[in-house]
Amino acid sequence: MAVDLGTLPRGTQYFVREVSRARSMSPTHGGGPDTMIRRLGDRSAIEVQVPAIASGGCGPGLVVDLLRARTEGAVIAIPEPKVPPGDYGVPLVLGSNQQGETLNVDGLTPGVVIPKGKWLSVIASGRRFAYLTTAEVIANGSGQAALPIWPMIRRSPPDNAVVELAEPKLEGFVQDVVEREVRSIGAISVSFRITERE
Repeated sequence: MAVDLGTLPRGTQYFVREVSRARSMSPTHGGGPDTMIRRLGDRSAIEVQVPAIASGGCGPGLVVDLLRARTEGAVIAIPEPKVPPGDYGVPLVLGSNQQGETLNVDGLTPGVVIPKGKWLSVIASGRRFAYLTTAEVIANGSGQAALPIWPMIRRSPPDNAVVELAEPKLEGFVQDVVEREVRSIGAISVSFRITERE
């Protein structure tokens, strides 16, 4: 079971990165422009820098969680500092066997606006998959919406799978854990990256 990293200390810095599976294809004869070929498997990663925290407090506990998360996986809240909170209702996947770059959902608050660039996570097959909306959408009077997303759906979620819009999360493996002891103030500073699984 993935380690929930919970709320990290104030002052933590987050850097969201794209992990692309796209490949450039060059013509074999006669030259011409390269073509970028999109492939299933684009995903995201978050680089995290935690400021110095007391080594007698939660510092060592966080380090242990990160070490476990290298093999067990971890769940982290996706930071959205510029996106205003909304009353999204209780969104669920609407219909099974969805593929491509549109996710149909219901259970939204009728008329709620889902802005372009809004993160969401979908729980499918026991794990989370993170996506970004690529255009603003307004839920209809029945609380349904077709959300255009990036990247394309990597694993088709079942009907009524949970969609986390209010508090989206990223799930993946922790890599590159760097622990620095700040001796002068008796604290630990940590940085790491968490990358979604394919």
